[in-house]
Amino acid sequence: MAQDREQEGWFAMNSASLPLGGRPAVSLQAEWQQQVEAWRDLLAQCARKPSRGRVHTLRSLTLRLRAALEYRLHEQGQDPAAADALRRWNKEGKKLRRALQPVRDADVYLARLDGLRKTLSGAVDGETKLSPRCLREMDKLESRLKQRRQTGIDKLMVVLDAHANRLNRASKEMEAALASPMPSGVSSTAQAALRIFAGLAGEFPDLDSANLHTFRTRLKPALYLAEISAAADPLAGQLATAFRKIHLVTGEWHDWQALALEAGRIFPGHGKQDGLLPVLERLTEGALKRALGLCRRSAVRFLKSGGAVQPSSRRRPLAADSSCHLRDGCPSSGDSS
Repeated sequence: MAQDREQEGWFAMNSASLPLGGRPAVSLQAEWQQQVEAWRDLLAQCARKPSRGRVHTLRSLTLRLRAALEYRLHEQGQDPAAADALRRWNKEGKKLRRALQPVRDADVYLARLDGLRKTLSGAVDGETKLSPRCLREMDKLESRLKQRRQTGIDKLMVVLDAHANRLNRASKEMEAALASPMPSGVSSTAQAALRIFAGLAGEFPDLDSANLHTFRTRLKPALYLAEISAAADPLAGQLATAFRKIHLVTGEWHDWQALALEAGRIFPGHGKQDGLLPVLERLTEGALKRALGLCRRSAVRFLKSGGAVQPSSRRRPLAADSSCHLRDGCPSSGDSS
């Protein structure tokens, strides 16, 4: 997938050697060991019953372990065995994530619709009641999503059955790479996370509906790295809190956008004001404005602070000066999700 290729090598930018930042190497390695063991347990549990929680957690933990191994490999320097472990883990992990994605997406979108039905059954934004047409269309969309989830489950079970041994073998190789001794003078996970954010801020100085999802996807490793040391490193804790908020608010926008796009595809006469699509478009627009505003404030907070790692001089920081323009606006049906 394109986003997988985009994430590769994100540790290469603006590298600097800094203290670990209050998190002993042995503590990191112990946590990684626990995560690998939890990942293998989740893999077995999903093979038995791919519940919503298990699917979502397995996908997230797969990405977290990839971030840990990328960080470990970058700090360790040239290590052919670790590089081979990363390559095999990426290959098998990519297949797993692709199989998990449709199930995870269907679950998230169903939860959004369920929440909409429960909390907005009387009115939307205190203005528009959900009409009978809107409720019928919501039922139809939910039915489509449930069918899509079941199709995804069937395909996921095939992948798990065919690749379980290779996935477990790749996880053991990765576990060995993570367990090797940490070198002295490694970069802190907080500074590595901040470099990722600074690099993305320079690459995406003008965030809008067309590139916000890519920004969110590529910020995930920074979130995972900050969370590793959040309890012991004040900077990591601040970054983890900020990046988690960005992750959640941009995720909310993307969910509503995806649902609006789906509604526009399947409902005839979807332009009618009493249908589901106008409701979803209003929710999408509001979520987009909140997401862009939060990204702007986070950039100003971290990239202009005295201790922040600044992006390359060839790029402008996201909303860090008057030359940066974040455009608010409702995504059109042609925007990529």
